[in-house]
Amino acid sequence: MHPGEILQSCDLGKLPSGPRVLSQLVSAIRRPDVQLSELAELFHADPALTARVVTICNSPYYARSQPTTDVRDAILALGLAEVSRIVQAATLTDFKKYPTHLYTRTADHFWERSLHTAFVAEEISGGNPSAYTAGITHLVGIWVLCSIFPFERLTIDERELELQAQLEEHRLGVSFAAAGACALTKWGFAPEICAAVQWHIAPSASDSPMEEELARFLKRAVAITNWHYGVKNEHTLIRSDLTITDLEDCNQRALEKVARIGLGG
Repeated sequence: MHPGEILQSCDLGKLPSGPRVLSQLVSAIRRPDVQLSELAELFHADPALTARVVTICNSPYYARSQPTTDVRDAILALGLAEVSRIVQAATLTDFKKYPTHLYTRTADHFWERSLHTAFVAEEISGGNPSAYTAGITHLVGIWVLCSIFPFERLTIDERELELQAQLEEHRLGVSFAAAGACALTKWGFAPEICAAVQWHIAPSASDSPMEEELARFLKRAVAITNWHYGVKNEHTLIRSDLTITDLEDCNQRALEKVARIGLGG
């Protein structure tokens, strides 16, 4: 079957519904003229997400003298940038409930790896919020592939994502990167996010300089994360474009940020 035909068979109804709301929230949060009332209305469309965001805002890391009880208070207290990070993490944590039967790694592993990559991508891009979003969504294709092939039982086990993508193309006919980009497009994410996820394995294949730049940041972030997950070789080091000391310091900062989000359980 042609890769395009495989991707067209993807049924997003078999995956969490949160990303569709998330794409609208992220788009709204990044608009300079967005109104607090507009954001509150979007949050109210997903009460479970609102409750998660409020719970995280009341965690020890964000300890305040008065507990936050409303998402408006959370936005005012923490600011849009921090609330955006929390919202993305809180929404995508639902993927941990879905199977990853094509792989030897667990759903928890892939989710935590995604969040780690998001913080790394944000840091090395100089705080670009699109880099964070590309990082936290770059592995959703793993769940997409598992939904397309519900009865396959494979043992794909590669800590280096470029090799994982090659194995997927060989065994399934399509990679997690292509599958993820397809789903993100259907959910309504910005084109630059979808393109970065699709082309981060080979950024030069992108047609747009802006999209290629974001894809290159994501590729570097993936290499840095690969190092954290045990792929400590010269190839990874070159791709990270960092010294070993800086690479390990970057991973340590990301690790601390992942822990502070408080969604590991």
